[in-house]
Amino acid sequence: MKIIYNKVSAEYLYPLSKSEAAKVKNVVSIEDINKIRLIEFGCNTRTTQEGRTVQKGNYYDIRINFCLKNYSSLILTDEKEYINQIQRFSGIVDKKTRLIKWKLADAKRYAIFLLFHEIGHVVYSEHYSNNKLIGSSSKAEEQWCDSYAMQKIQELEINVQSTINVTTEQ
Repeated sequence: MKIIYNKVSAEYLYPLSKSEAAKVKNVVSIEDINKIRLIEFGCNTRTTQEGRTVQKGNYYDIRINFCLKNYSSLILTDEKEYINQIQRFSGIVDKKTRLIKWKLADAKRYAIFLLFHEIGHVVYSEHYSNNKLIGSSSKAEEQWCDSYAMQKIQELEINVQSTINVTTEQ
């Protein structure tokens, strides 16, 4: 699995580092990780997609389109589900400016959620859809991927906490 970041100007930043993104390997099965060929982080301000998974033969490419400018990102849609999700991750939505203000730690957690959600599409495809991504995902698949992402975030946080505890106990 290769992780790449598109080059951005100095005013933009990716909240999730390459080493932080690679930690998904700690909580996703090796068989599912091995199906992911590429994870690409981009910063396109003209799209409404924060994440996308594309199947390439037996493998998958994931693109995460989430970056910050002055610790803000753009509101991509006014849909209630999206706004609620942003607020669950402590993003402060300003409909007047069309910006979401983030604390860096909250933006990191949201970025890892997006990544796990897209990995969820890979897992769903491999285990429930005969190894095929089928066009636009159903509402049921999207909900499954959201649940998968939240579960993996919790597992990752437990994994990180147990690593800290082991380190401090020695």
